[in-house]
Formats: sequence, structure tokens, C-alpha cells
Amino acid sequence: MSSYQGSTAGAARRVGPETLVGELMSDYRATIAVFIRHKMMCIGCPVARIHDVEEACREHGIPLERFLGELDAAIAGAA
Repeated sequence: MSSYQGSTAGAARRVGPETLVGELMSDYRATIAVFIRHKMMCIGCPVARIHDVEEACREHGIPLERFLGELDAAIAGAA
């Protein structure tokens, strides 16, 4: 999994724009709820293996930075 060390309110970011959607959901099951909440049916999609978070957000019209923050929060909450 790719590791992005950007800044999210003083915490290290776990997920970056280049993180592959399939790897993300496999490594961090808590993120699946974030995709579902945004009506992104990436679960089980064959493209998820090669689609990164930035591409998925662009395709679904979701602001990238907000989505990344929600993913990080889901991961932190599951830890």
C-alpha cells in the first residue's frame, strides 16, 4: 500500500491520492463504510485493483481532500 505523509490537522495521513482503492479496502476494512456513505460502489468492482483514490473521487464528483480526511478518520477509529 502506498503511504502518503501529508498533513491532516497535525496527524500523519495514512491514505494518499495515489492509494489504490482495492488495496485500501482490503488493508483497512473500516474504509468500506466511507465508500458506501458516498454511494461509491467500489466494493467488488474489478477496476478497484487499478483505480486510485484520486481517480475514484474525480469520477464520482467527490472533493478529494475531504474524502481523504474521512478515510483517515475511519482508519484511526478502527485502530
